[in-house]
Amino acid sequence: MALPQSTSNSERSNRADCNNTLDLNKLSFQIISDTDLPKLRNDWLILEALGDGSAYHAYEWCKSWAKHVAHSERATTLIVAGYIDSKLHTLLPLALHQCHLAKTARWLGEEIFNQNTGYWSQELLQAPQAHFLRPRLVAALKAWGVDLIHLGNMACCVGDHDNPLIRLDDTTSTNAIYPFKLASPAEEFIKTKRSKGARKKHRSKLSKLQSLGTLSFTAETTKEGATTTVDAMIRQRELRQAETGIPTAFALPNYQSFVREAFTNLSQDDSPSKPVIYSLKLDDEIISTCLSLKSGKRVYCYCTSIISGELMRNSPGELLMQHVIEDMCEEGMEVFDFGLGEERFKLAWAEPEYLKDWIEPLTFKGKLAAALESLKLSFKRKLRNNERFWQLYRRVRGIFARMQR
Repeated sequence: MALPQSTSNSERSNRADCNNTLDLNKLSFQIISDTDLPKLRNDWLILEALGDGSAYHAYEWCKSWAKHVAHSERATTLIVAGYIDSKLHTLLPLALHQCHLAKTARWLGEEIFNQNTGYWSQELLQAPQAHFLRPRLVAALKAWGVDLIHLGNMACCVGDHDNPLIRLDDTTSTNAIYPFKLASPAEEFIKTKRSKGARKKHRSKLSKLQSLGTLSFTAETTKEGATTTVDAMIRQRELRQAETGIPTAFALPNYQSFVREAFTNLSQDDSPSKPVIYSLKLDDEIISTCLSLKSGKRVYCYCTSIISGELMRNSPGELLMQHVIEDMCEEGMEVFDFGLGEERFKLAWAEPEYLKDWIEPLTFKGKLAAALESLKLSFKRKLRNNERFWQLYRRVRGIFARMQR
């Protein structure tokens, strides 16, 4: 099936304006299991191409998680599809987790994905009654046996519209994302974002690496090159874990299989979301990687890695990151999103954008589970803001890591 080409925001907005009489009373929710995902593929890809949402809910991305990770997390895939007549208008990739005797609905892959939005049609997002969908979803999930809704890291906006699932009194997530607008030409854009001193320091580090051998920035477009770069990312993160004790998200074989297959499958011709895979090589050895996803005019940076040892002092990761940003400017991308987690280099480019967690118990068991979740989140926030704790944590983890080598 040939999919329609992605359209600009203005074109999609004009089309939606012509159809602003969408009757949401006709919308019905369906549950799709992992075994039935192929039946949903065509509708999912069309909504992915023409609607709004996060690349982390792309069909191929979610299918890979359901195949490789769901079983190890004791999760049941719970894809909520909202149809009006035969057209898919909203798609929420969820997973049902059994924990503390309560069944909790979470975003699919929430632990290793990033920000969460689901996918929404333009007509639905512009419908005045879109915010009424949340209580209807609550009723549907309760009817399906869910005890607790815990949908974390939800972006407050979907495209240019308010997220229909967000309420002002929802809990602020532990982490923020760090998106910023791009512009071309890249050289002028970099001048607006980086001080003269920062640009000079960047050139100095680049020159030092170039003096050590042949340095090359590579956008991996072949399956072989992409696989090699993903494998390098996994290996570099494992070495980093061995040195510092800080765990990598890809320590387990099934998580490694997920990330390899997800990036490979996204490269298929009919996938609206695409992989963006870059490597920095010194004499053909990969010393840094940057793996991202592209959806519409937005780039989502998923994960990075750098080589261990003396080369770290020249910041190969930051050098590669700026190169990727420059390329995305020249490609005409509009937003670059660093994703979750505060890191020093992100603050040089972007301001934090806070996310929301929707936590709502639907039964008595859900209330007990929600109380435990609330205590856990409160504890995490206190630790996250305690610099002395993190200094001690990193020191102790490093000691144990070295003892095990």
